[in-house]
This record gives sequence, C-alpha cells and structure tokens, in this order.
Amino acid sequence: MDRFRAFCPDLVSFKADEAVRRLLSEDSAIQSGIRDLFGAEVMTAAGRVDRAYLRAKVFADPELRRKLEGLIHPRVREECLDLLGQACTVGAPLFLAEIPLLFEGGFHFGQELNLLVAVSRDTQVARLRIRDGFDEAMATRILEAQWPMDEKLLKADVVFWNEGPASCLDSQIQRFLHSTQI
Repeated sequence: MDRFRAFCPDLVSFKADEAVRRLLSEDSAIQSGIRDLFGAEVMTAAGRVDRAYLRAKVFADPELRRKLEGLIHPRVREECLDLLGQACTVGAPLFLAEIPLLFEGGFHFGQELNLLVAVSRDTQVARLRIRDGFDEAMATRILEAQWPMDEKLLKADVVFWNEGPASCLDSQIQRFLHSTQI
C-alpha cells in the first residue's frame, strides 16, 4: 500500500487487517461477541481481547474461525464501503483496499479490478515469521486458512510479483498506474 502511495499520493486506502485490530481493541460490541463465542478466557486482565489466544483457537478450529469471521467481516466490509464512499465524494484518483481474504470471503464492493501481490509459499511463511513473530507452525496454519496462491492468481485481474527487490515491485506499480492513466 505504501509503495502505491509513493507514486499516487492522493490515493485513498483501506487496510482490512488494521480495521480488524482496531475493532478488536476498541469496539465493545465486537469484544462482547468474541467473549460470547470464546468465553471470558479470551479477554486479558485489562479487558482487551487476547489476540494470541484468539489466534491459537481460530487457527486450530475452522468452525470457530468461520464464526469469528461472521462477527468481524461485516463490520470490516462496512468500514471499507464507508471509506470508498468518502473517496468518491472527494474525487480520489484511486481507492485501494488491502484485503487478505478478498477472494476467500467473497468480498466484493464494486471494485473495478482485483489486484494481487503474489509471492511463493516459502516467502509468505518467511514474511509472516519476520513481520509478526509467528513460529513456522502458526504461519503455516494461517496460510492454510487462505486460498493457495495458484487459485488467487486465477481470480486476480492484475498480478504484481513481489519476490525481488523493492525496485522491481515499484516498476510494476508504475507500469500499472501509467497503463490505467492514474
């Protein structure tokens, strides 16, 4: 997302993962729903959702994960659509939504194109381990909850391959923005 902003500073962006983190920490209705689904042990002593506990539970039990997604995803979609509306109102040249489960969740909001930043499975695991500090087992469980990259590649309208240096990704983004005349 930040790489796009470097070439299109006026874009409006939405990050689903940030919305989820905010909902987990700030939204009392979401917190209450999570407590109802997982019990009081999902809450820390400070009254916050214990994300590590929640992660361990949902990536060990697909049914619990689906229930959690059913609670959170409608709110994430609502926030995305609200921001899209604001972007249209101000005439933003580009609205970019970063939604990791776009295809899996059937998350359609009238988008013109589905962009995919693709990497190999090994790179996905390595980046999850580095970025989030997950062990290999957790990184693998998280990725197993998603569609394989091959399936996402078939659904994407535009693919950016992100295995090389940042300059390679930058070149792909610049070509895309130039070709769409943004």
